[in-house]
Amino acid sequence: MQSIILEEKEIYGCIKELLNECKTTSVEVNNARYHHNSSYFVAPSIVERGILPLNELNKKGLANISDEVLELMDDPSSHANGNEGVSLSVVGLEDLSEKEIEYDPFSKEQVDFIVSDEVKAFRSSANYGNEFIAFGGIEPEKLKSIDIRLIKYIESFVDSDKHVGLEDLIERYRCIKEVAMSLKENNMDIPLREMSSEDGVALDIDKVIDAPILLLKQ
Repeated sequence: MQSIILEEKEIYGCIKELLNECKTTSVEVNNARYHHNSSYFVAPSIVERGILPLNELNKKGLANISDEVLELMDDPSSHANGNEGVSLSVVGLEDLSEKEIEYDPFSKEQVDFIVSDEVKAFRSSANYGNEFIAFGGIEPEKLKSIDIRLIKYIESFVDSDKHVGLEDLIERYRCIKEVAMSLKENNMDIPLREMSSEDGVALDIDKVIDAPILLLKQ
């Protein structure tokens, strides 16, 4: 796998071009009611281990949370999912009251895991009117799609002349490659979709894996 050393001004365009080159055809996801958002940096772990609640993350050594913090997080009035549940959201609900806030899972800054509607979850409106809690975590087999919107994320900065940490952007790109590698290593037939245009276009896993490593010129 080759490496490419880039000037700062080249990073934005290069990542967009590489992602576009990996695009294949549109993939429709069915029987998937729930969304779970994560950072790019924990997405590879979710592909391998599933979506884990705080106590399981601690037990497996994937997090280092003190007993005091765990006790605070277990208060459902402030943390709806507590220590033993994971937070999900459902879009398109028509029974939200005017006072309820609707969570938008289509963030360009996060990874959107689409979760099977076979997952048992109950509604909790403590924070958002469309939030649901699944206790015990969600197995990798219940993941239906992994959606990213990195091109949209890049364009939001280019269009507004705002600055984004280029090392952070390269790290997000690297995480996408790790997600693809984890999918292949675990023989998971789950689409990895670039959803910036909301057209369901999947990325070719092998092309993502073989895409060059990007380095910022010092």
